[in-house]
Amino acid sequence: MTANEDFFREKRAAAVFKHGILKRYPPVFAAKAGFRVKDHRVVFVDGYAGRGRYEDGSPGSPLLLVQAAEFVKDYRNITGLFVEKDPRHYAYLTRLLTEEGRGLKHATLHGDLGERLPEVLTEARGAALFVFLDPFGTALHHDQLGQILMRDDLAPTEVLLHFSVSGVARLGPAVRQVRDHESPPPEDMKKIERLNRFLGGDWWHQHFARVAGADDLGSATSAALTVSDRYREVIRDETGFDSVSMPVRPHPDNQPRYVLVLFTRHVEGKWQFADALGKAGMDWHEAWRNDRVTRNRRKHETAGQASLFGDEEPPAFDSKRYRQDEEPKWVAEIENNLQRLLASHGSFRIVDHLTDVYGTTLGSAWIPHIREAVKRLNSAGVIDKDSRGKFHLEVISRAKPS
Repeated sequence: MTANEDFFREKRAAAVFKHGILKRYPPVFAAKAGFRVKDHRVVFVDGYAGRGRYEDGSPGSPLLLVQAAEFVKDYRNITGLFVEKDPRHYAYLTRLLTEEGRGLKHATLHGDLGERLPEVLTEARGAALFVFLDPFGTALHHDQLGQILMRDDLAPTEVLLHFSVSGVARLGPAVRQVRDHESPPPEDMKKIERLNRFLGGDWWHQHFARVAGADDLGSATSAALTVSDRYREVIRDETGFDSVSMPVRPHPDNQPRYVLVLFTRHVEGKWQFADALGKAGMDWHEAWRNDRVTRNRRKHETAGQASLFGDEEPPAFDSKRYRQDEEPKWVAEIENNLQRLLASHGSFRIVDHLTDVYGTTLGSAWIPHIREAVKRLNSAGVIDKDSRGKFHLEVISRAKPS
């Protein structure tokens, strides 16, 4: 069984986070960006669509985008384009969307996204475009991402990219061999060459200089995260698109599996995406706890042993209780982050320092928690702006003594 096929057997916690974003953010993009274009046309593109559904019955990214389109269909003109290279997955996806497309105008395109990109961009001409890129490997070439982002200066465009930290990290020892003028295994060399095409050169090799070997996963993961950050800077410098990124882990104690990156030109995109990250974080917390219980149960059923939990398993995730416990901590951290920004900048807009405002609460907190922190600081006479309206777009300064 290939890694691609195994992926679709069941959805794990890391995928739950990603799909939590796909449930929440595309409708926001369609509502806001679609307002700015003729006939309110919006195109959703899933560049590596897969089967569309996991074997356990849960929806994959194509069905989640269909659901997002359904949510805004009364006031936005949505088209879905779903690209898939694997013939079996393409056939299954085509049948699935025919049965469950819910009246959405859509097309399934067989082949690689790079090959079908001219058709995709032609269909999206003049429309607001949201592209989801979740490839197995790194099939897209560097200049092709640039073609998507720079397709039209007037039409809103955003790209949500899955950057595989684990995939890049696994290549660390092979990259080290290349740097030492040795020959890595041919399959690893092919992957390195694909990454060179995706990242726009071999500049990223230097970040793996300190990776000692195959067992040095910590250094390799750290290097891969650095490459992800540098890649975002490269895209920003080449296209003018800013980004918000979120490392995603299978479990809080694990290394990040991937980074979810939104490339956008608009500050409102960053603001709303960070909000969606926090809400998706709730889904993720529930999922990793359920994963832990399920894996423990399977392990001990297979071994014929009693569960580590004894006769009682941990209680189901209670989102209300979780929020009651965690929200005061989130608001307190955001307050502290705002005061640090005030001390270092004097005055600033929240939306221009979004990751610093959220800090470690990015992927947990969302807009109401920032609003509450601003409200408290204003009530305490620390800042001169309250939390009404589009407060995130206004310049915040230290309050003048009364």
